[in-house]
Amino acid sequence: MSDERSFGGLGSERDVLDGIKSLVDEINDRPTLGDVLKTVVLRMAQLFGVERVSVVLLKAGEDVAYVIAEQEEALLDNVVVRLSDYPELQALIRSREPLVIPDVLGDSLLHGVRAKIQDAKSPPRAAVLFPLLHNKEVVGALFLRSNAHLESVEERLVATGRLVAAITSVAIGSALEQDSLLSEQRRLIRKKAEADAKVAGLQLFSEFFAQAHDGIVVTGKSGDIRYVNAAAAAILRREPAGMLGTRFVDLLAPRSHVLAERAVRGDDVGDRFGYVDLIARAGDDELVISAAIRALDSPDAVLVSFRDVTELREIESELRQTKEFLENLIQSSVDAIVAADIDGRIILLNRAAERLLGYAARDVVGKMTLTSLFPPGDAEDVMRRLRSEAFGGRGRLETTRKDLLANGDERVAVSLTASIIYEGETEVATVNVFTDLRERLKMEEKLSHVQRRLQSSERQAVAAELAGTAAHELNQPLTSILGYAEMIRRRIPETDVNRKAIDTICRETERMAGIVRKIGQITAYETKPYVGGSQILDLSGGEETSDVAAPKSSGKVP
Repeated sequence: MSDERSFGGLGSERDVLDGIKSLVDEINDRPTLGDVLKTVVLRMAQLFGVERVSVVLLKAGEDVAYVIAEQEEALLDNVVVRLSDYPELQALIRSREPLVIPDVLGDSLLHGVRAKIQDAKSPPRAAVLFPLLHNKEVVGALFLRSNAHLESVEERLVATGRLVAAITSVAIGSALEQDSLLSEQRRLIRKKAEADAKVAGLQLFSEFFAQAHDGIVVTGKSGDIRYVNAAAAAILRREPAGMLGTRFVDLLAPRSHVLAERAVRGDDVGDRFGYVDLIARAGDDELVISAAIRALDSPDAVLVSFRDVTELREIESELRQTKEFLENLIQSSVDAIVAADIDGRIILLNRAAERLLGYAARDVVGKMTLTSLFPPGDAEDVMRRLRSEAFGGRGRLETTRKDLLANGDERVAVSLTASIIYEGETEVATVNVFTDLRERLKMEEKLSHVQRRLQSSERQAVAAELAGTAAHELNQPLTSILGYAEMIRRRIPETDVNRKAIDTICRETERMAGIVRKIGQITAYETKPYVGGSQILDLSGGEETSDVAAPKSSGKVP
């Protein structure tokens, strides 16, 4: 094939008409769109003598085109192309007229994509495009490409191409209309199926609503009731027919109107599950109803489901008051109370325990274990006793003396009573009550000291009385002894060998008499060490009577 080609040589008009008639007959014999397009691309390739003919379809509003038929089907490996890569297609859409490009690489229209054309495996040298019109809009193109430059194109050839394009447009238009009709039919069938499913679902929900134990009311966006089930009428003590058409908020006490209207608007006014408590009127009484209010998109309505929780709220209120009372009682206790779960993790610490242990409850609850409050091994001993029958019965521990570790290491003497909390037969927690014994132990120590002093005072009083009695009883015999000793001494001359013995007797008797006088006058006493480590009464009046100085103690006789 030469580098330049002249399109023409169609023969007479008769030949052209016969060719068109033959094309129409062939299309009539094989009317499917695929066969029509295949016939068109083959005939156009023959008419124009080009190597490649494509049928390209466009879609309004998209930047892509779809290659739906090729002269060689093997070339349909990339059926989607971007319009931005094909300026010739964009020009065809704008002009809606056939476009002849004799020199692809030299044409200014394709200047921006010349590099891409050159990089193609077999770049075209010329192109001819015919618009495919439907309802006066370009819906596609017959795209002819040649490997050689075009020298000229006969007018009759262009006219023939127009005619073939028109025939192709009719076939494609019919297919598009048929496809549109089929799409609409499928849409209607799908919509009917959805409607049938919805009706079936509504029928199912209607039966469900009718049998539900919760009250169910469906209102319009304005709040007027369109549906009410039997349970709702029974809860509110009204006739179902009498509720239809009324506003839902009119069934409530005035103080609940604002809350209900906000819930209908979709405001987040409920708990984390979406339920909100409202006060409803039931005859002369008022009920507390827990309601879930949900807006529906289809149909445009509001679904309200509710149940009577009046008795439940009363019980909750009583339980809350009881809980608050018990918490206040525990916190007000003068004894330290510590509770722990069965794993030993502390779950309660009252104010007295905070003062006793030197910890804040927020730093202990859930963070420390009961074991950390006792010296090593004591917590295990407490649990062993609690589970025994020998210390107050299983699950109970009678008063026991223990030490606690305050502030981590300070030992505090306490009196402990404890018990296990059961759920059925399962141990779930322990409660420990500690009484601070520090003040009591100090008082006991003071009392013991006073008792010792009292015992000492009693001994001193006895000693003083005994001394007075002994002095009185000893004084008379000593007086007699001293008198007779003086009488004998006066009768014995100084040169007598017995005079020295008599002098000694007199001297020592006088000394004894002095001691007896001191004993009789005792109001305070002193002791001094004696043989064997014992203590004896010191009658020397504070003077040392031996060569060894001894430590002294004194006391007062009351």
